[in-house]
Amino acid sequence: MPNAAAEFRSGLAYGLVAYLCWGLVPLYFAAVKRFDVPAGEVLAHRITWSLPILLVLTAAVGGWDDILRVLRNRRLVLTLLLSAVLLATNWLLYIYATLTDRVSEASLGYYMMPLVNAALATFFLGERLRPAHFPALALVATGVAVPFLATGTFTWLAVALPVTFGFYGLVRKRAPVESLTGLTVETFLLLPPSLAYLCYLGTAGTNHLGGDPVLDGLLLFSGVVTVVPLLAFTLSIRRLPLLAVSFIQFLSPTVQMIVAVTVLHETPTPDRLTSFACVLAAVAIFIADATVQARALRQARLWGATTDGYGTERPSQTNPGELSSPGSRFGAERSAVPRRVDQ
Repeated sequence: MPNAAAEFRSGLAYGLVAYLCWGLVPLYFAAVKRFDVPAGEVLAHRITWSLPILLVLTAAVGGWDDILRVLRNRRLVLTLLLSAVLLATNWLLYIYATLTDRVSEASLGYYMMPLVNAALATFFLGERLRPAHFPALALVATGVAVPFLATGTFTWLAVALPVTFGFYGLVRKRAPVESLTGLTVETFLLLPPSLAYLCYLGTAGTNHLGGDPVLDGLLLFSGVVTVVPLLAFTLSIRRLPLLAVSFIQFLSPTVQMIVAVTVLHETPTPDRLTSFACVLAAVAIFIADATVQARALRQARLWGATTDGYGTERPSQTNPGELSSPGSRFGAERSAVPRRVDQ
């Protein structure tokens, strides 16, 4: 099926662009760091300059009706307000990690992301962990505990980043809103406090915008840095099987770690390296389990039956091509992450 093959190749290309961009984002924030811009101001600019790009994209795809539909629905607005606060918190934590030379710790957190999603889905959505998830989560817990036992320091950033984004995914999963529409509304809701904060900084004489043309360009570019990988990710997730996504999503923290060590000259301590070893072992278990489950589902469908992911056979209610669509139900899908994640 040449069309399916072409769709897979284009989806893979978009996915690689998205995760590579996210992996290289620390370089952008490191450039901003040279001008001593605090994390809160960087976040306010990121929100402010993302909205015009999102509005242009919304106009290009004819999404105004969907935007108005959401804004007229009080429950949806409140849901997206909560998700916006969680997303802004996640962005702020990552900016802070970069500005304080803790990119390697942040990358450790994003390696944990699929397993944190599995845990959140179990506690809040009533989904059951697969047997292989238990040792994987135990390894993650060990990875978090090692630095604390070795030095008395808690790797709170590595925990806070996936947890805030995991809860963001939980909230967005319950909101019947498309990715671009949701992110546009979220950014719109975050705009008033962002503009108020920037106006306050301007009144106090501490707003960095307008003081240096290079910095001005960097701050204005924050919208592109935010929106481009999100758009590429959205295009990717529509074309790729979720198993493929579960593999390439680890490109981002891997590139972040490489950048942290080779460009930003961070030096991971032995306890942090041990943490990485534990988390990477957990990731290996997660990927192996997702691969085995996907293969079992494919084979079961060929025989006209499928399983629920826990070994219970039930009649097939899907077509054989569903496994290669964003609705495929195997380990990677059974998480709190919505199909199109607005990271």
